Amino acid sequence: MPDLRAALEAASRPGLLRYLAGVIHGFTIMARDPDTSSERRAAINNCIHYIAGHLRGLSDPAAPLDLWRLDGILEQAARLNSGLAADLEAELRRPGA
Repeated sequence: MPDLRAALEAASRPGLLRYLAGVIHGFTIMARDPDTSSERRAAINNCIHYIAGHLRGLSDPAAPLDLWRLDGILEQAARLNSGLAADLEAELRRPGA
């Protein structure tokens, strides 16, 4: 996670917003798995709720990526399955992203 923290802090605003949208999309993929229990789907929905709130807040160019928001993003992103998380982090780190 420390590497992801640094990548998020260094990201451009558009890159950060794309990352957050990607996390939301990743959670929707996870929720569609037929083996996912209703309790797990409710937990995923809660993750989407928090990430969407951060996305909404950061869509204001004047809103800072403060430590509270960064910690919240990292907390929720840690709940993604490892494959989705790795893909999103690689996209975030891609030059020009």
